[in-house]
Amino acid sequence: MSLSEIKTKLYKKEANVELPRHEWSEFDPVAVADSLFEKTEMPEDVWAEKNSELAEGNKKTIKIGMMIIGGIILSVALVVGFYKIRQSFFAEERLTVSVEGPTEIKSGNLATYEIKYKNDNRADLKNATLKIYYPEDFKPEENADFKIEGSMVGAFNLGDIKGYSEGRSVFNGRAYSPKGNLIKIKAELSYTPSTVSGMFVAGNQLTVNIISAPITLEIMAPQNISSQDEINYLITYKNEGTESFENIRIKVDYPERFTFSSSSPRSSESDNIWYIGNLSGGQSGKIIIAGKLEGNRDEIKTAKAMVGANNNGAFVSYNEESVQTKIVSSPLAISQTVNGLNNLNANAGDSLQFEINYKNEGDIGLRDVIVTERLDSPVLDYTTLEMNGGAYDTGSKIITWKAPDYKELKNLAPGQSGTIKFSIKVKNIIPIESANDKNFVISSLAKIDSPDVPTPISMNKIISGNKMDIKLNSKLVLDVKGYYEDSSISNSGPLPPKVSEETTYTMHFILSNISNNIEGAKVETTLPTSVAMTGKIFPEGSPLEYNERMNSIVWIVGNLEAGTGILSSKKEIAFQVRIKPSPDQAGNEAPLMNESVFSARDTFTGESISARMGGKTTNLLEDSNTGMKYKVTN
Repeated sequence: MSLSEIKTKLYKKEANVELPRHEWSEFDPVAVADSLFEKTEMPEDVWAEKNSELAEGNKKTIKIGMMIIGGIILSVALVVGFYKIRQSFFAEERLTVSVEGPTEIKSGNLATYEIKYKNDNRADLKNATLKIYYPEDFKPEENADFKIEGSMVGAFNLGDIKGYSEGRSVFNGRAYSPKGNLIKIKAELSYTPSTVSGMFVAGNQLTVNIISAPITLEIMAPQNISSQDEINYLITYKNEGTESFENIRIKVDYPERFTFSSSSPRSSESDNIWYIGNLSGGQSGKIIIAGKLEGNRDEIKTAKAMVGANNNGAFVSYNEESVQTKIVSSPLAISQTVNGLNNLNANAGDSLQFEINYKNEGDIGLRDVIVTERLDSPVLDYTTLEMNGGAYDTGSKIITWKAPDYKELKNLAPGQSGTIKFSIKVKNIIPIESANDKNFVISSLAKIDSPDVPTPISMNKIISGNKMDIKLNSKLVLDVKGYYEDSSISNSGPLPPKVSEETTYTMHFILSNISNNIEGAKVETTLPTSVAMTGKIFPEGSPLEYNERMNSIVWIVGNLEAGTGILSSKKEIAFQVRIKPSPDQAGNEAPLMNESVFSARDTFTGESISARMGGKTTNLLEDSNTGMKYKVTN
């Protein structure tokens, strides 16, 4: 029976339910409720029928509810059971990875690490790959099973790992790192379980401490110097181990306001890198660096030396040391200029006019003052040295001035100053005998001293100094020659040349570069209007550009090494020109080419340099075949 039918029978009119009537002012809710229950009476057979119908409905509802609850319980049981069954086949935590090996190693020594993995699952692991991550200063040894995938990662392809099995992979390598550095070896095992979709990763890592470096390194410098004084750094290195190292280089980080002058041996790159190459067990060496250091009083200057090798284009340090120098002041001050400048580049054949200025900046007079100037360079012509007083020592290359030369040096009063002048010339022919004869520097170090200058306790005596480094520009040599009879390009036409008839000649540019590498080199010239290029060039395909409208020629040379034309062959090109003389040239030699200019940038000094050669005419003295046949005829 439906609820609506039950409702109709319970509340049908035959029940004669009447609500008591009361005045609203006397309304009593309790009394109304009593009256309702007293007067609402229903026969027992009606109530029994209603209760029976309700009981049947409740049974159906309960049965349906029980079925639903049972279904839910069954579903939960199935899910839990499935999870339990799957868990019995695979769980992530039942795959473990460990990295085992030494936690302390010496830099450069071979280290062996074992990566162990254990699968405690029933399920097999598919497509397993073991990746090893390591720092850039760690170099793995060659291994057929280990595939390098990048500068700091490689992998073992393990394939499938069976259930309830374990394995290991061996990873060897060498760390090239300074003492005290920490490096990390990290392993990651990626796989796909046979019973579960998706990829999983398990991993572990090991931290390793570098306890020593196989290549020892030391850098030494003065404890104290005055500002603008010369400073020398001494670097010593040694391979203390038994194994050889390849591609070793020394790198130095200079302090601020340091000016590099020279080094022995010469630097290989940028004044601060030296290529050592292979360094075998027990092998040692040293580098001496000279320069000028400026700074404020009591300022600490730090220089750092590093020994290492390049790895994928980046310098990797195996060991490094540093040294500190303090800038202190002296009551004596000294400075110098050359040709009125305190910074300049010189050329072969230049005359250098030196001027040294000194002063007592202290509060007391200083007696027996001595001024010295050390001039040391193979490109100076010492026979041209001109001085006003003083003495030059050919062995030490030092000029010395004392009181007999300049009276004020006997007792230099507070605030008193003086000037010393001398001159010397640069050689016109620069001596080039080997590939090392390049990048010449003329070093001049002026110093002033007095026995009255105090020496602080536990410090070097500070003698005031001033250093200048004059770089020598490379010397360019341009030679221009012309031939009628030429082995490179054959010529034709009347000889001597005739008015209104064409005669061809072969012109040659010949280049030499003496002492420094140069870049952007080119030779430029123009041709007279009566002359033109024919297009024949030797060697063929050479970068010679001709502008017919401007009648200009440009030979793009590019870079030239120092010593070209001395230690190696001269750079040369040949090209053909044709001339058709005009009537007004009859009886005279005719111009073939105007002035030529050889220009480039000196990579050592950074200066633009050039050489010039005058024009050429049909009077070619270098060609003996032309003889007197150079004047234009009718």
